[in-house]
Amino acid sequence: MAALAARMALVVGFDILLRWVFRLLVGLAVLGLIVTLIVVQTVAGVLTGGRPGEGTAPGVVPVVVGTPIAVPVPTAGQALSGDLGGRIVQIARLWLGVPYVFGGCSRAGVDCSCLVQNVYAAVGIRLPRIAVDQFNATVPINDPQPGDLVFFANTYMPGVSHVGIYIGNGLQINAPTTGQVVSVASAVTGYWGAHYAGARRVRS
Repeated sequence: MAALAARMALVVGFDILLRWVFRLLVGLAVLGLIVTLIVVQTVAGVLTGGRPGEGTAPGVVPVVVGTPIAVPVPTAGQALSGDLGGRIVQIARLWLGVPYVFGGCSRAGVDCSCLVQNVYAAVGIRLPRIAVDQFNATVPINDPQPGDLVFFANTYMPGVSHVGIYIGNGLQINAPTTGQVVSVASAVTGYWGAHYAGARRVRS
């Protein structure tokens, strides 16, 4: 009888030990997943020059996902043809109402620079992914026309940090910030006017 009791105690003890080890392994797996997510988010923030989730309304939080596409710097800022500028504005209008998503690059959610990149790609023009790189890949102009780009500085971070597509009459289509959607806004008054960094143009 004593031998049976000893065996039962050993089996019960072993069962408890197995449960404890299993719970420990599950806990370590969950902790590892959390650490991995934090590292990925931090690395993404470093690579994109931003900090995911930050930004002060009504500021903008553009983020880059992926490697910017190198484009030659245009040597002249020739005006976009009426047809091209009109097509750019028409395509940009198709994005109206799409939610702003930090680092987003699809119709499920998009940020400012990817909106510009996608619209221009639809007319066969390749632009870099980051607003400041788009700024550097274009030439300055004094009299923006529909389809040109308008840039803004010191929104959520120092320097050029936001871009929109000029549609005429001082207005732009842009992906503003978290909690908002792609919309039409003034480029020259209000918040955006206070951060206006100039208009620029690409060559087709």
